[in-house]
Amino acid sequence: MRLSRHRVRVVFVLDAMVAILAVFVLDGAVAGVAAFAAMLAFIFACIAALRQPNANLGGRTDRAGLAGWIGHWF
Repeated sequence: MRLSRHRVRVVFVLDAMVAILAVFVLDGAVAGVAAFAAMLAFIFACIAALRQPNANLGGRTDRAGLAGWIGHWF
C-alpha cells in the first residue's frame, strides 16, 4: 500500500481515540473541545480519503462526495 493510504488510516485511528477520550474520559468543556476536534478530524480524513486517485468510489468516475450534498445531481 502507498504511504498516503497509511496516513489516512492513521488519522482515522487517532480520530477514534480522541472521540473515545472525549466521550468516556474527559469532562466538561475539555470534552466538548475534544469532541469538536474529533468531528473536524473525521471530516478532513474523509475528504483526504476521497481525494486519493485510487479511491474506491463504487465504480463511479465522478467525485460527488467532494462536490457537496447535492452536487452529484447537477
